[in-house]
Amino acid sequence: MNMIIEQFDFVNVEGKAKALGCNIPTGLALLPNNFETAHSKDELLYAPTVVSIRILFRCNGITETPLELEGETYPMYPMLPKKFISEWIGPIIFASRVSPGHDSFGLSKALDIVAFDVTEFFRGYQGESESRAKLDVVVEMKSKIYKRIHYEGPPYGIREYAKAVRWARSSD
Repeated sequence: MNMIIEQFDFVNVEGKAKALGCNIPTGLALLPNNFETAHSKDELLYAPTVVSIRILFRCNGITETPLELEGETYPMYPMLPKKFISEWIGPIIFASRVSPGHDSFGLSKALDIVAFDVTEFFRGYQGESESRAKLDVVVEMKSKIYKRIHYEGPPYGIREYAKAVRWARSSD
């Protein structure tokens, strides 16, 4: 199965969050999948996997800056019953330059947790060989430029993808 890892420019996360009236993410944050294209807060939509990822982050001591203001929630895309799903789509993981120590430890740990979640998601799935995962990580570079590293491929490829994310983050 083919694995795609691509890098793109991404909107200024701090500026977009301000414009939408959201919390400004610091450290690690989960962004709605349409964050870049939304014109208002009311349009923001998360992938349904955001729920399990947030729970796993909390259980593993990963602090996430929620984009939502206190008391707010953003809706999720509807999810099909698991027996019809051959694709796992994750929320956008954002890593700012003010992440603790400016290192990728928190991000690396977060990607390990995502890899675990994807593996569990497909456990026992009949079409496991055709299963696909999609994930985007946005990193803030020293130059205040934001890069999106996109992954699409087999679930086991997320660990390889983590290396590409670390490389992109350190290349600035």
